[in-house]
Amino acid sequence: MGSKMSYTLGMTGPINVADFREYIDPAQWRDDLPKGQGGTPVNLLCRELIKRGQKLVVFSCDAAVKDEIVLQGDNLRVCLGPKGARPARNFFRVERDYLQRAIAREKPDLIHAQWTYEYAMPVQLSGIPHVITAHDAPINILRHNFIPYRMVRTLMAYRVTSRARRIVSVSPYVAKHLRQFMRYRGTEEVISNGLPEHVFSELSARHSEDHPIAFATILVGWGGYKNGQVAIEAFDALRKHHPDARLLMFGAGHEPDGQAEQWTRSCGYGQGIEFVGQLPYDTLMARLKAEVDVLVHPSLVEAQPMALIEAMARGIPVIGGESSGGVPWTLDHGWAGKLVDVRSPEAVAQAMLEFAADPALRQDYAERGLALVRQRFRITAVADAWQAVYNQLAEER
Repeated sequence: MGSKMSYTLGMTGPINVADFREYIDPAQWRDDLPKGQGGTPVNLLCRELIKRGQKLVVFSCDAAVKDEIVLQGDNLRVCLGPKGARPARNFFRVERDYLQRAIAREKPDLIHAQWTYEYAMPVQLSGIPHVITAHDAPINILRHNFIPYRMVRTLMAYRVTSRARRIVSVSPYVAKHLRQFMRYRGTEEVISNGLPEHVFSELSARHSEDHPIAFATILVGWGGYKNGQVAIEAFDALRKHHPDARLLMFGAGHEPDGQAEQWTRSCGYGQGIEFVGQLPYDTLMARLKAEVDVLVHPSLVEAQPMALIEAMARGIPVIGGESSGGVPWTLDHGWAGKLVDVRSPEAVAQAMLEFAADPALRQDYAERGLALVRQRFRITAVADAWQAVYNQLAEER
């Protein structure tokens, strides 16, 4: 499965441009290049495919781009186009128009579209054999975040899924959702997100009683279905028993004096909480390994959260929602992580108290979580599965 492919693969989706630096011609690299939109699972899969010799054209968008930026390397082209201001107002037309033009110019043999929104719609119009990855459950996200932006996104996803021939979901939860609510009638397949081999040697050693316990959240966005306020309320209750405990809050919306901290102050909470905010990926993972004993993931709905497997791969036990979409599957239904009612601050606080009081319990969950990630979420196995899909598309072509 790791053999060099004989066709050019297109990949549309959000990326972190810096993750491709080592594969770009050094003469083209500039420190002022756009950062990109993130897309951790996309970056990791692309890097693994490039290592295998796959010819790859990556199409993405960024708000800092005015005119297209094209970066070239061995077996790689990165095409970065503009991102519209307030894009939901016109259904991401700027992004869709750019992607359609760039795909028609580059003419990859196959295309893999990431997410069922603006990165998939132009692919469906291209006439090129393609597959789409579904990373979320649009109707359930809309239920928890009923705003115009999410309404537009849901309509876009419905258009994509109802017309799609082949969608691969990141968890069984997402696959079921597409059939039940999004009129998807194609094949039902699941390929999870994955992690590179090196993370399995970056194990945390924080399972002893030699330091005050530290919890963390990694949430992109404040409020809504991310449900960060419950983690804060639970942590405040925990500190009555463990006054030296810490909570680190990572991710956009959780920066100093950001939305999360302002809400926390208004409620009279905040002791022991460090609002870290968004960090470069490597910095975030380094702090997770060095400083965190337990990851708390209070989100009400997730497809297959990277934050959980990133913590588990480093031997950090996790707490997640028993009804939070793909979270129970990611935690092997409670065997590899503690499942609780994340709508209840009391239930989350009780789980935190149990972990704080029992280092052996933390170690037990850490070992089981690490074993599961090694078995199910290695990027090598994920890339093998995707190359089988690409080979099938190439044969059909």
